Amino acid sequence: MPVKMIGILLLVVLVAVLTGFNIENTCTIWFFHNFSNIPVFAALLGAFLAGVIVTIPFTFMKSSLKSKKDSCDKKKEKTPETKIPAVKEEEPLSETKSE
Repeated sequence: MPVKMIGILLLVVLVAVLTGFNIENTCTIWFFHNFSNIPVFAALLGAFLAGVIVTIPFTFMKSSLKSKKDSCDKKKEKTPETKIPAVKEEEPLSETKSE
């Protein structure tokens, strides 16, 4: 467990250092209005957060569909299957010998 925590802390420090060195790089973004001098890192962070927000409903929808499918499968298991009685095959007609 401490190894994971140290790894996460190192990742956070790395992201903070890269952010600090690249904060001066700016760009102009058009999103129904021109926004100028936006840091590139902020634009990427905003795009990532927008993707997460758009993905969240699909995640919950998938889990709710899965639970509905499981409940339908349980209902199918509870209902007894009706078995069709076996049909007895007729014996073929015997050929009569003509004399």
